[in-house]
Parts: sequence; structure tokens; C-alpha cells
Amino acid sequence: MEKWNKKLILEDGSQYYGYSFGSQEEKITELVFNTAPVGYQEILSDPSYTYQTVVMAYPLIGNYGIAKEDFETKQPSIGGLAVRDYNDIPSNFRSAATLDEVMRQYHIPGIYGIDTRKLVRKIRDFGSCKALLTDVQTSLEEGLEKLAGFEIPKDAVEKVSSKEIRYCAAKQENYLVAAIDCGIKENIIRSLNARGCSVMVYPWNTSYEEIQ
Repeated sequence: MEKWNKKLILEDGSQYYGYSFGSQEEKITELVFNTAPVGYQEILSDPSYTYQTVVMAYPLIGNYGIAKEDFETKQPSIGGLAVRDYNDIPSNFRSAATLDEVMRQYHIPGIYGIDTRKLVRKIRDFGSCKALLTDVQTSLEEGLEKLAGFEIPKDAVEKVSSKEIRYCAAKQENYLVAAIDCGIKENIIRSLNARGCSVMVYPWNTSYEEIQ
């Protein structure tokens, strides 16, 4: 059996050993979980997961690949992904790439083969925490030292917000909606467009006077 090559070190000193997929880089993030049985692409590209590693409660991830139309943002900014079983041979006529390929493209590290049930229960019972996604050779002492000296950034909104105003037209415009982008998902814009609302998307720090 292949040897573990990746591990997740939590700030409480617990370690979860597994295998690497996606980007190979080391990263410290906040650890959270998601219980959705489908939609890993939408989770991967959801701006609200900036600086966070998401533990997927549903075990099988990657089996239907990645579709170009299903991204929630043009530049995914999630911190990382932790899953039980990763499938690198997707079966889906809409699939344009594997999850691993997209995660490498956007510098998102991942780990699979860990006990996600145990990890989800820990987060549920004790709350989110800092975690280091690193090479299996990193010692616990070294990992805890890195975690202790790292502060999760507080600029997530500024990081993911639009840098310029953009107009998203409805096929038949009945209303014009101003949306302040604090990490808006593309599906929100699509849903408004489908209801006859064109959307002007503004950067997070746009003034009231400018919107008027």
C-alpha cells in the first residue's frame, strides 16, 4: 500500500495522515466542514471559504469532475480541501477537467484518505480551529510552532471582491439591482437575471454616492 505523503496538523496537537492531491504547497487555514453530498465544485469556488480548508463530510469527492459553467467565482480562493475518498477518473459528459487539475491551477492543496467522520465531529463539537496542511515529514513540534506563530488574515472581503464595477444584464430587464460584492456567488447573479433583474456589481468599498 502506498505510504502517506501528506498530513493535517490541528492546533490542539491532533494529526490526520493521508495522501496529497491538488497543489503541493504547505498552507495554514481555518478548518471548517460541509455536509453537502454534491456540489464540491461550487464549494471549491465559493468565495466565503477564503482562508479556510473545508472538510467534506460526504466521502466520495471528484467523481463527476469539473464543469466550466458551474464555477461560483472566476478565481477560487478556498484555502484547501480534505476528503475521505478522492476519485481522479470522473464520469460526466459535462466534465472538462479533474478536481485535482483545477486545484493545481489555483494553488489549492488537498488531502484525501483521512477519517473525515472523526474530523467533522471534532469541528462540530469544539468549533473551527487553525490547521496546517503539510508534508508528512513535518514534525508535530514544527507544525505546532508554525500554527502558534500564524494569524488567519482578516482581509477576506477585500481579497475576493470585484476590483471594478461590472454589469450583468438580464435577457429582459425589469429592474436594475445594485449588488455590493463582499464575496458574491455567480449563482446569485444568475438567479437575479432569471427573474428579470440586471445587476450592477460594485467593489466592497464603493461609496453610497457612487452607487447613486
